[in-house]
Amino acid sequence: MREERLKERERVATALKTGDERHYPARDQGKARRIARNWIDGRRNVGEIFWPLVITALVLLVVPVPRLQQMSTVLLLGFYAFVVTDTAWSLFGLRRVLHEYVPDSGERRGALPYAFGRSLQSRKRRRPSPIVERGWTKQLRLGEVKADQTKAPQRD
Repeated sequence: MREERLKERERVATALKTGDERHYPARDQGKARRIARNWIDGRRNVGEIFWPLVITALVLLVVPVPRLQQMSTVLLLGFYAFVVTDTAWSLFGLRRVLHEYVPDSGERRGALPYAFGRSLQSRKRRRPSPIVERGWTKQLRLGEVKADQTKAPQRD
């Protein structure tokens, strides 16, 4: 039984790296989640630099230079506002696309928080790995590509 669980975990880990949707965990499966992943991966997100900037700001907050601490606080608060604005803009667009391509509200449930969490990760650390290039979101809005035609590349 332990070997079977180990094989299943290895299969899921490989699928998350290669983009084989057949073996994704339940949280990553479904048409709405695929569209949400592609929407976030297909654009530049301010949230991608969230963690490096937050860690840098926190380090600067403990440096015993009051002017540096003040600048760090202002920078961090301004960045939070910028992340919230960028994320809201992105999620409103994603919501519209999900209503167009995924008519079942049950299948859409949870896709926006899923996309929000993904938007705060750096692109190279995202799992499942991105399968669309940056600019895909703009192409979708212009009607050059269709959201439901995007499939993960099948690798053997």
